[in-house]
Amino acid sequence: TRVNNGRLAGRNLVELCPEFPLLIKVLSCEDDLSVQVHPPDCYPRLPIGESGKSEVWLVLEAAPGASIIHGLAEGVTPEVLREALTSAIASGASDIMECFRRVPVAAGDLIPVPPATVHALGAGLVVAEVQQSSDTTYRLWDYGRLGIDGKLRELHVERALEVASYSRPPAITRPFAFELEVNTTQLMCSFANFDVWRSACSGQWHRSASPDTFRAILVLSGHGILQWDDDQSSGSPCQRIALRPGSSVLIPVSCPDYTIRCDQGQLGLLEVTLA
Repeated sequence: TRVNNGRLAGRNLVELCPEFPLLIKVLSCEDDLSVQVHPPDCYPRLPIGESGKSEVWLVLEAAPGASIIHGLAEGVTPEVLREALTSAIASGASDIMECFRRVPVAAGDLIPVPPATVHALGAGLVVAEVQQSSDTTYRLWDYGRLGIDGKLRELHVERALEVASYSRPPAITRPFAFELEVNTTQLMCSFANFDVWRSACSGQWHRSASPDTFRAILVLSGHGILQWDDDQSSGSPCQRIALRPGSSVLIPVSCPDYTIRCDQGQLGLLEVTLA
């Protein structure tokens, strides 16, 4: 991710902050994604310097019948899961899918995925994903698909079985089902080391940067402008960023006060801060 304005334009995020704590993505799924599980921070076999991974999904779009895998089916034990995986790997049998808890989802669903939760996004979904910045993922099942080298993609069965949880994951909620007062923020969830908020802007909304954490803003709907004084002491003109669905803005701790302006209707925003 590169800075696209101001004195740091052209620099990438790794240059400015080598260990940025979060990953914030928009994922468009044309096919079912692989079934995965992430370890917790306390997992003893984590690579040096790696954390575990908690994540949360906000469903932005969902085709009719779209679903996710969110945990294991009722009654599945480590022995049942291992046997089903062994059979599936050997023969390509589809019985393994009966071990997974498949849940229908719709736009507006907020889905917590704690460490150790077996999970996968299904085809026909567009989601905003917020997660701890970790590359450690154990692939449990991949439908027998081939990689670009023509070979079956690697599975990490032993590690996945070591960390997988057999408890039902936290409930899916629908925070956007309730009207939000404009020019306010509402905490949707606190997860691991980050908080996820929703907000709505109409007209002009003057805001102050947090003294403790950056604020990452993802535009979900509407169009507008975010503006700020780059250096108030020098009298430099206001800087502006156009806001449109899918655009993302990082407000650093060092930023002065800023204004979000929506000239027509409302801006719907997803905001992420460190907890």
